[in-house]
Amino acid sequence: MAVDIGVNTPDMKDIGSFGRLAHQIGFTGIAISGVMDQPVTEISEGITVYRRVNLTGKGINSLRNQIQRIRKNAIIVAIQLGSIDTTNWAVEDQRVDLLTFDPSKEHRLRETTASLASGSATSLEIQIAPLLHSSGLQRSKILKTYREAVATALDAGMGVVLSSGAAYPMGMRSPVAMVHIGLLLGIERTLAERAVQELPAHLIERSMKRRQPEFVSPGVEILRGEENP
Repeated sequence: MAVDIGVNTPDMKDIGSFGRLAHQIGFTGIAISGVMDQPVTEISEGITVYRRVNLTGKGINSLRNQIQRIRKNAIIVAIQLGSIDTTNWAVEDQRVDLLTFDPSKEHRLRETTASLASGSATSLEIQIAPLLHSSGLQRSKILKTYREAVATALDAGMGVVLSSGAAYPMGMRSPVAMVHIGLLLGIERTLAERAVQELPAHLIERSMKRRQPEFVSPGVEILRGEENP
């Protein structure tokens, strides 16, 4: 089950176009930020669309308030790598699914942050759009920055997810193509396949379990039997 969890579109009218192409190139679902009200939507193109929210607060209190407000209505919650204090706080919170990495920013993934994320199962997201929209020296710099971040994450046991970051349907790439991009980033084939075909689906499955009435916390559920309906 391959899911592209990094689709960005400001217009609900584009969801159908994304869904059609996603189905054609081998995805079963996409996560879209910015335009959805419902956590999960099934569309006629045979694709499941999940609501993604990118946290934008700069301070810990702001982030905490955002998470409390949106977690129940979002399937994927992501935060961009930023200052050490806010990033470390965010990746320790098990309600945060993704630490997304912008290669144009000066912030870099630290070993301590990756270790904290490993303990809470927050994954590093690498979006391929910056690579597709660059060339020459700029692309070489992005590749170098991405490779360093991926190496830091994997060395610490932090999961790595590959997504398109597509702002328009033709910006998407097939799961097979994304695996090959993972190889360019220095990810072993098995882990590259997991970054595209397994881990995104696992994050969604984990989030869906959170929405169940029996869910208490990760690994803890209320079991209801005949004597306790």
